[in-house]
Amino acid sequence: MKNREEILIRGVPVSEGIAIGVPFFLLPAEKEIPEFPISLKEVDDEIARYRNALYSSREDLTQLRDDLAMEAADAATILDSHISMLDDPLMTVHMEEKIRQMLQKPESVFHTVMTDYEKRFSQTTNPFFQERLVDVMDLAKRVLGHLCPSKGHSLNSVPFNSIVFAKELIPSYTASAEQCRVGAFVTQLGGGNSHAALIARAKGIPYVACVDVAALQDISSRSVIVDGQTGDVIFNPAPATLEKYKQRKTCLKTSMQLLHKELQYDAETIDGCAIQVYANIGNISDLDNIQQLGAEGIGLFRTEYLFFQNRQLIASEEDQYHAYVKLILAINPLPAVIRVFDVGGDKIPELFAEGEKEPNPVLGCRGIRFLLRHKEIFKIQLRAILRAAIHGDVRILLPLISDVHELEASQSLLHEVAQDLFSEGIPCRGDIPIGCMIEVPSAVLICDALAKRSDFLSIGTNDLVQYTLGIDRSNPAMSDFFYPAHPSVLRMIKMVITEAKRYGKSVTICGEIASNPLFIPLLLGLGVDQLSCSPRYIPVVKRSIRQTSLIAAYELAGKILAIDSTKEVSRVLMEAYNKVTEPL
Repeated sequence: MKNREEILIRGVPVSEGIAIGVPFFLLPAEKEIPEFPISLKEVDDEIARYRNALYSSREDLTQLRDDLAMEAADAATILDSHISMLDDPLMTVHMEEKIRQMLQKPESVFHTVMTDYEKRFSQTTNPFFQERLVDVMDLAKRVLGHLCPSKGHSLNSVPFNSIVFAKELIPSYTASAEQCRVGAFVTQLGGGNSHAALIARAKGIPYVACVDVAALQDISSRSVIVDGQTGDVIFNPAPATLEKYKQRKTCLKTSMQLLHKELQYDAETIDGCAIQVYANIGNISDLDNIQQLGAEGIGLFRTEYLFFQNRQLIASEEDQYHAYVKLILAINPLPAVIRVFDVGGDKIPELFAEGEKEPNPVLGCRGIRFLLRHKEIFKIQLRAILRAAIHGDVRILLPLISDVHELEASQSLLHEVAQDLFSEGIPCRGDIPIGCMIEVPSAVLICDALAKRSDFLSIGTNDLVQYTLGIDRSNPAMSDFFYPAHPSVLRMIKMVITEAKRYGKSVTICGEIASNPLFIPLLLGLGVDQLSCSPRYIPVVKRSIRQTSLIAAYELAGKILAIDSTKEVSRVLMEAYNKVTEPL
């Protein structure tokens, strides 16, 4: 299929944006794995070589994760799960037993075992297991690369401004992509909730999936356009088409520039109601430009991400203290809400003994449950925060509160830590506000009791949707059902706001819904007056607020709260959104 005519292929949009560049096909490197026998005397040395490959893979992924955490803290947890897989018995005990049994070099044994694993599990049609298989095979390629290095394509070697075509994107490749080299991704497999897609969105790289990449390799093309909003992929664009997309790309860039110029304006509705917009951050480096972006403070500082940069930090009061002081001084006099470690069996697995690992960590010992079970870790963090709090406006946020007892136990521990510091003559702040993160239905149903006993509330809509709808948000098969404006979720948000206001307590929305202009008017209509989102979304959120009439927002919320169909909620929201938003 060699021609110079314009060719339009329609795929599924996964990550928004427009890219114009040169096509680059990322082909899997075919690697011959020789089957070399080994003697009994060589077994221990070969197993040691295999362990070194696992160690090197861990080092690679740790560095990649730390780098990604600088750009997108949420996406970095995907690589954290890859690191935890290196401790899986399949990778350790089972593989070493196979080397002893088969008496062959580790690369041969490893390749055989992983190929068998791939054949068996690729037969399943369950998208959850398909995504899991992608992660395992991603890890397998890295380990094999350390066992028998060979040259192959990687995203570090693609030409500048490439449109990368691949059958499937593996998460670690996506995490390593540099925006100056990779303009966009186009794949055959993958979906909106795949790990690679989540990373691409976090890095701001356009991505289109469900395109037959193999059929495109014979197209002779010097230029290709990817529209991450519509899913269109255009080879050999005609001059008129190219000009049209150049204008659209320029328009998007101009729009962002205008947004940044508008940052001097307050986040105030048309009818004069001021809304506070805070930033969610997971890394001290995120502070570099948040005030320039218009953040009015830190609405959520994810302290567990500090652990990525310093493996010993979780047990070091001094290291934590200095990190918090740096945060507070950088944002002073604006407020900083510091969420205590939200760790679990699926996050920072190094903290867990082998026996503590759980088959379903999302429903296990995570968040405040972990901290109250491991009080020595909790007390170290509270001491560091209370000491640092003398430097500015600091508040403490407790993750995954589901019961009043968890709040009271945390408050009691905080009081105990403050008394210890006072008795030791160490300057600290004893009156620090403490809030609850509302992420599970049980917390919503007792939100009156939580509001009465705490200083503020923060709604984490990502987990609230997950636990309310019974949906694993990491499962790509469930993406169509994971909808934050589900009637049940909206009624929960309204309930929390109503009870909080009854007790004179503030409520902040800090999930992804807070960064989406489609939902901003609805949230304001529900009574929300504080939003917290990733720094790069702040300009968009503030513009959306300035385009909203609070009176109209109240009417919209009242109308939507009376609707019992998610589909109808979506229709009404989109209709309202289109009235105030002009397409580019």
